[in-house]
Amino acid sequence: MSPKELSAIAGVVLAILFEYVPKLHPWYNNLQDTQQRLVMLGCLFLVVAGSFGLSCAGWLNTWACTQAGAKDAVFAFVLALAANQGTYQILPKKS
Repeated sequence: MSPKELSAIAGVVLAILFEYVPKLHPWYNNLQDTQQRLVMLGCLFLVVAGSFGLSCAGWLNTWACTQAGAKDAVFAFVLALAANQGTYQILPKKS
């Protein structure tokens, strides 16, 4: 699997986790809309930036630690955002 595909999957998984994990959902749901967006944005950024940083440190072999690899990471971040928001919109909401 490519890093872009993994980032998109991470976006989907985060949307599902924040909607269905018992202790995480109430905490997240009590945040204001802007705070929810920022939390999700931060989590997605941590996933992509963390995997890029670990690749540069030599612990993962997913990204090239170059300017082109950084551009790919930015593109993967955008894909993760799109996958996350698309998943959020179609998930059945917990009541």
